[in-house]
Amino acid sequence: MSAPRSPEIHLDPAKAAALAADAVECLLPEAMSPYLLIAEHAGNQVPAPWRNLGLAAPYLATHFAVDLGIDALTRRLSQRLQAPAVVAHYSRLFLDYNRPVEEWDHMRPDLGGIPVPGNLDVSENDRKLRRQVGWEPLEHAIADGARGRKALVSIHSFTPVMGGVRRNVDIGVLWREPSPFVSAILQTVQSRGHAAGLIVGDNAPYDWRQAIGYTLNRHGLQQDLPSVYLEVRNDLLTEPDHFEHVSRVLEDSLSEMAKTLWPERAVAV
Repeated sequence: MSAPRSPEIHLDPAKAAALAADAVECLLPEAMSPYLLIAEHAGNQVPAPWRNLGLAAPYLATHFAVDLGIDALTRRLSQRLQAPAVVAHYSRLFLDYNRPVEEWDHMRPDLGGIPVPGNLDVSENDRKLRRQVGWEPLEHAIADGARGRKALVSIHSFTPVMGGVRRNVDIGVLWREPSPFVSAILQTVQSRGHAAGLIVGDNAPYDWRQAIGYTLNRHGLQQDLPSVYLEVRNDLLTEPDHFEHVSRVLEDSLSEMAKTLWPERAVAV
């Protein structure tokens, strides 16, 4: 017996445009920093017509729905580095921008075994609407923001335990293709992280060479822009002192990198 199809959603053009306008926020778009910061999983909102995808509200506060702490971290880094940032508002459960459309978790059907009713049998019309109001605004914002930048930095958080296994990393620097930028940022974050008592992983807790990451493949590597994903253990972002500690390591590392590689565009922090 097949799963029931979600109720069909219809939007008039004005409503669709309003939802698309709410999908993304661009911070400091005219700033001169060499970096574009990207937070694809910063938000946990679901547009109202989709009724939280049939989930109780507490589920939208879990790491399945949002990268915990990343909205605040991205805003902090944007301000301190005077760097433009693209911040997504809609939950990765509504549509995961960082996954290609053909991947199973582009619209994830479960939360570690708990069904997401609104994602169990998504119609083609529903898929088109979600891309119109959730994917297209982010695609355009990142493409526009990347113009003239020297590197893209996508910021994420991860759960400290996955499948019953504790991940022995505090910050991860994820890269796919080696470059002077990748080597320098890895060395800098590892050095500053070690001095701060933090464990910095090289392609850990995920290995981008073995994983799928749409955003930086599309807007970074395919455009010959150096790119990294920065992953932070999410429990380090929920307590003020730890948040300050991690934020300082990252902003100092990115600032140092800018001064070394692009001194004409660096901002002192």
